[in-house]
Amino acid sequence: MSYAIRLIDLEKHFQGDRNVFKAVDRLSMDIQSGEFVSLLGSSGCGKTTTLRMIAGLEMPSSGQILVNGTDVTDWPASKRDMRMMFQDLALFPHMTVEENIAFGLTLRSSRPRLGRDEVRKRVADYLDLAHMGSFAKRLPHQLSGGQRQRVALVRALATEPSIVLFDEPLGALDAGLRRAMQLELKRIHAALRKTFVFVTHDQDEALSMSDRIAVMHGGKILQYDTPEAIYDRPNCRYVAQFMGAANLLDASVERLDGGEGMLRLDGLGAIVAPVPDGLGVGQKVTVMFRADRALFTGEGINWIDGEHRQSVFLGNRMEHVVGLPGGQEVTVEAKIGETLVVPGAAVRFAVRPADIRVLVH
Repeated sequence: MSYAIRLIDLEKHFQGDRNVFKAVDRLSMDIQSGEFVSLLGSSGCGKTTTLRMIAGLEMPSSGQILVNGTDVTDWPASKRDMRMMFQDLALFPHMTVEENIAFGLTLRSSRPRLGRDEVRKRVADYLDLAHMGSFAKRLPHQLSGGQRQRVALVRALATEPSIVLFDEPLGALDAGLRRAMQLELKRIHAALRKTFVFVTHDQDEALSMSDRIAVMHGGKILQYDTPEAIYDRPNCRYVAQFMGAANLLDASVERLDGGEGMLRLDGLGAIVAPVPDGLGVGQKVTVMFRADRALFTGEGINWIDGEHRQSVFLGNRMEHVVGLPGGQEVTVEAKIGETLVVPGAAVRFAVRPADIRVLVH
């Protein structure tokens, strides 16, 4: 297996007025060549500091950074085979689109200089890849926000680094344009198969684009896995809640039968769900299921009774808040017109065993 990036026990400390702040704490991860990996987390989790250390813009306090098998921990940014795209696109306002892109090619210090014809062809090829060929002669102020994003992306790609880093480049875009750029990034990554490392605080952004996601909190990686595993099989309460629409209920193990268990929900009935190895009867656990996996209709064995409290219209679906006898509230999503529920009405919903995740305290 070929690794583009390996981080080994990486740490970054910042000296405060009274004590040392550990922004990144013994972080280790491998990124395969050609992967699209997102560093996902809330503000202050250490994701941008980690990206800046990979880029060589911050020196680690300890640990190692390997790029394509070479230890580059102490190398300056200019010597690393990578380029970075920021939220601040930093296009030269007095240069045309093609001049902005060509400028980076003429400054490359780590590779042989290209001739004028080679630069022109390289610029044209990458503009065509981003569907921007007809905008080559325009100045940045003559472009839309999405078009400027594409120019900045092409500028990073045109030098043909093996690794491209992204520091929340889509954060300032409106929802529609951000979605369009997500699809564009995914398309270009599929075409080039370069290694992309993308920093974001947006869960949907990470889920829609990434091959793998590293969920970060407190300078550590809590879970590093595929989008499907992160969403459906979180390994702790924080990841479950951070990824959105998670219902968490306390329970205890009542019976075990191989890889399946009967769990007694606090203040409610019992449900059946797959359980992790090592659980014992009587052990306290947390039951997690997503709002979009609970069903008001259909067949099921895990039925839960409650009272409808509120409905929220979300465009293509409704989100219903259900109060449970123990005082907890959960959310259940349903398609528009799938069910008619009025506030105060008694309701029942089911959760299939396969859609339940049991988290150990």
